[in-house]
Amino acid sequence: MADLLSAASLLLAVVTILYSLWYGEISRASSAEVEKYATNRRTVHRNARAVFLFKALPLCLATTALFVASLPPTIAIIQRPVASTLSTYDAVSTIFVAVVCVLLFLSAHTLYNAAKLGNHVRKLNPRQGDYT
Repeated sequence: MADLLSAASLLLAVVTILYSLWYGEISRASSAEVEKYATNRRTVHRNARAVFLFKALPLCLATTALFVASLPPTIAIIQRPVASTLSTYDAVSTIFVAVVCVLLFLSAHTLYNAAKLGNHVRKLNPRQGDYT
């Protein structure tokens, strides 16, 4: 269990560092103004699409994959009977469950940000035509 905790913590640290580096850019791309005329949206659309495809989406997929991979051992830990858990308390297992809970939050947050940015990229698409 200690090896699993070490691996999950290391991968969580890597994903968190990438998230902290890219969050500003993802946030700016999500809140870019949608110009009225399609020709004025080309550059903003291209930049927002690149952020979506190469930062927000991979980050979302990585956190979700890490969460899903960590879920089976977490469920096994949680399903242990309470009586046996109290008599043989394992701090490593408890910390692993806490790490997976943080991973769940990070996965949900990156999924929300990726969906928000994807929707905004669609609005910025110059092929949508002019907005009146």
